[in-house]
Formats: sequence, C-alpha cells, structure tokens
Amino acid sequence: RVISSRQENNTRSMAIASAAVVLVLAFAAAAAAAAESPAPIGLAGCSTSCGDVSVPYPFGFGPPRCYWPGLNLTCDTSGPQPPRLLLGDGTLRVAAISLRNATVRVVRAGSIVDSASVTSDRNVSFGGGFVDAGYMLSNGNELVLSGCNLLATLVEDLRVGPGRSGIISGCASFCSFRNKKVDSVGQLAGKYCSGMACCQAPINYHSSPTGVHLRWLDAGNHSEALTFLPTYVFVAEEGWFDRRPLADELLSVKQSPSEAALEVPLVLLWGVKQGLPPLPSLTANTSTACSDDAHRRLCKSDHSVCAVGNLGYTCQCQGGYDGNPYLTHGCQG
Repeated sequence: RVISSRQENNTRSMAIASAAVVLVLAFAAAAAAAAESPAPIGLAGCSTSCGDVSVPYPFGFGPPRCYWPGLNLTCDTSGPQPPRLLLGDGTLRVAAISLRNATVRVVRAGSIVDSASVTSDRNVSFGGGFVDAGYMLSNGNELVLSGCNLLATLVEDLRVGPGRSGIISGCASFCSFRNKKVDSVGQLAGKYCSGMACCQAPINYHSSPTGVHLRWLDAGNHSEALTFLPTYVFVAEEGWFDRRPLADELLSVKQSPSEAALEVPLVLLWGVKQGLPPLPSLTANTSTACSDDAHRRLCKSDHSVCAVGNLGYTCQCQGGYDGNPYLTHGCQG
C-alpha cells in the first residue's frame, strides 16, 4: 500500500508538472504572437511614421481622417535627405511624440537672434512656429545666451493673465578678460555656465513666449565684441547646453560652430481642443477630470482616463495598461 501510494503521488506530481509546462508554453506562444503583431498606433489605412519618427493618432498627416483636427503634421519628402516630420509653419522638425507625457520634442535650427544684426538692442519675435499652432513651451526647457556683456529676456504677451510680468526668463552674460588673443572662453571642467561668456536660466512654468529682448550692458564697440565672440540665444531642452563638447564648440573664438551644434531640441506641450466642449476656466498649469461627453468622444479605448487643462484635453491609459488611449482597444494590459 505504501508503494502504491507513492506511485499515485508520483503520477499526480508528473501530471501537475506536465500541466505547468503546457501553461508556460501557452503563455510563451501568446507572448510571441503579441510581439509579432504589435497594437496599432494609428487609424487603419493611415501612415504612422515619417522618416524614423513614429506618429501616433491623434497626430497624423495625409488625409484629414488620419488625424484629429488641429494635430496635423507635414511629412516632407521633397528634399534629398530622409523624410522630415514638420510642425506648424515648418521651422520646427518633430523628433518624438509622447502620448503619455502629452509632449512633442522638436528641433529648431540656429540661434533665435542673428548675431550679425545685434549691433544695437534687439527685439526678436519667437514662438510663432508652435504657439500659433496651439502648442505651449514646457518648463522642461531653459534659456541659453552666449556672448559678451548682454542681457537676454524671454517674454510673453501681457494679456495672458493677471499677475504676469510678461517676463518668462532672463539672464546676463559677461566678458571680463583683457587679452582677446585666446582660443576659447569656455567654462572650466564641471562648471555650470554661470555668467562668464554664457548664461543659462530656467523656465519655471509652461508658457507661450512671443519674443526675445536682447540688450547690451556696455557702451563699447559692439562690432568688435561680436567679431571676437558671436552672440547666440537659444531656448533649449534642459541639459542640452551642459554637454561639454557642445558648449566649447559654441563658445569657440576661432571658428564658427557646425550645423549639427546649432540643431537645438526643445519640448512642447499639446492638448486636443477642436470638436470638444469649451475648456473650463482653470488656474495656470492645472488640470481636472473631463466630462463624460468629452471622455466618450476623445478617449476611445476601454481602460482610459481623460483630463482637461488650459491647453486642451488629453487621454491616458489606466495603471497596468499601455498603448494608445485615443484608439478603440488601444490600451492593452
């Protein structure tokens, strides 16, 4: 009887082990099938990439049915270079779109201010390429100025709301050297650019900039200063200028920087507005839950949530789910 009982236990153990192996294989097969057929990111029949950039719905290009109104982009295939995804008036190239963070990472070529024209104080418009298209500048950016004895301020329209000064950010850059026969005025290793030949200033809140004011801090010969060290003004993603080789190249007094060095990334915020209820009156940089009607019309997937802020409506997949909440069955466990 003892031997028979042991045999029965062994048989049961073998059966359980076999069942476990079958379950593991089934899960592996299901995972492999899921890997082979990823969930779609756009509507059927619509292109979802331009060059090496993925374009998830509600963004899109081509036929109007492929994007939500107001979130259309341009895939430029006209040049000899690979296709480029463009935003707004085409001055900004889209590098990445995030549904989770409701951000678009874009690249702007060149300085906001033309160094050759800064022989006197200057007011230069800025932001039209994205503000006019309904986007906002994220507080994940900063203002960067290089040059000698200049003050730069990033400004917005005073009509944006009460309590605003109109100044978003600003900083000053100084040059105190006497001998101008030097190779570089770059910072010491590990030093944060704090005001000598360049400066950086944070952008503390989401904003809609309209221009940059550039003012000289001395009454000297500005042409001589500009010949020695050209002036550049950038709004850039935080950390971009902190890369030592890049900072040294932009601060070189011997040669002009390469085109690659002047490819400046910045982060924009977006939201959906057209075809949805009017936006509620909220304080700056806050959000609240959507109405059932807005949720139903915009967030097509089960397991999605909807929020609304000053910039528009956005959808997210619930915790434990991932994918595209703007598509039917887009949020997957």
